Amino acid sequence: MSAEIVTTLFLAHPDDAGEAYERYARRVHDSPALVHALSPGPHPIDEPYSLWDLRTEAAYGNLAAPEQMQLYEANALVDFTGVDRDDVIDSFFLDDPFSAARFPSTIGGLSGITTRDPVDPGDALQLITVVYLSAEGAEEEVQELFTQLLESCRAVAFEEEIAPVEALDTPDLVGPLWIRDATLNIIGRGDRVFSPAKEAWAGWLLTPDTLRDVEDRITEKFGPQRVIIARAIAEPF
Repeated sequence: MSAEIVTTLFLAHPDDAGEAYERYARRVHDSPALVHALSPGPHPIDEPYSLWDLRTEAAYGNLAAPEQMQLYEANALVDFTGVDRDDVIDSFFLDDPFSAARFPSTIGGLSGITTRDPVDPGDALQLITVVYLSAEGAEEEVQELFTQLLESCRAVAFEEEIAPVEALDTPDLVGPLWIRDATLNIIGRGDRVFSPAKEAWAGWLLTPDTLRDVEDRITEKFGPQRVIIARAIAEPF
């Protein structure tokens, strides 16, 4: 089944974040879209552009102390089948489009994703990104390893295909793999390819499994012809 994760970023003073989330959850649940899962609460997020863009909107709206308002994120796993998405999407903002905004907000997210395993009551979901590092030409093997990982996990939602990762844009994702790969080369278990010259790919899944559970199911490859190593990073849903 195809669905999407709608991400809502909103601005609130810290003391009002709970009230803002309750408004968000109420609007989402009242929408005609099928909501498979919802963030259990707001969580702070570090996105400077969105923060200052929404603070500027708050200033134009004459809200109190916009420079003290903080940025929060909430996510919804949604299926818009049978409804007009354009008519429904306004429900994922915290305010109606033609009213003054109490909590300035914006939306984004991921579309065209696959849903598979059901969400059970009480499941604590997290978004886990798995980053792979290997020499040029390993993409097909990396894809096989990620597909195997998806099959071994409880995957509520995921994108089936891995995507290239640009180390210049996300050094914190790839850097730890460079260090580990360099160590493998030093101790004779590597492929002797310079670590920062290697390519990286990533895939992700929304899962109730713990980070440790997912890490334990990751398969890697070692040898003089090909080394594929990986790491997993968890984010709140």
